[in-house]
Amino acid sequence: MGCACGIFCSALPIFGQTFIGMITARILRASVIASLPWTWISNPLTTLPMWYGGYRLGIRILPGQQKPLSHTEIQALMQNFDQMGWAQGVSLLSTEFWEALQPLWLGTVVMGLAMAVPSFILVHYVAKRIQRRRARRRQKDY
Repeated sequence: MGCACGIFCSALPIFGQTFIGMITARILRASVIASLPWTWISNPLTTLPMWYGGYRLGIRILPGQQKPLSHTEIQALMQNFDQMGWAQGVSLLSTEFWEALQPLWLGTVVMGLAMAVPSFILVHYVAKRIQRRRARRRQKDY
């Protein structure tokens, strides 16, 4: 279960996923140590693609006519931000940020669950097989 907690938290659009994975594992009475390495699936090379994929997934799941921001729209937004005053820029970015936050969270939670459930099943199955194999070896030794 600790592995699944780490994998789930690795997809979330927050920083400090390692600590969130540890807390989640602790709450679920899973192995905190097992959750640690799995949260590192998201690293500086994979974080942005995972978050963008989650954002696109969230756009598809949410009802309505939300259109995902393209790379050129993001660039234009940043150029507009550079040319605005500080207060206007913060207002513009916060508006765009809040509009993107709902599909981002929904998509990354779904993505995290889609990765965590099969990994839990696989790790549980492998652990049980290892335990059975060790038990058989112990019986043969006696």
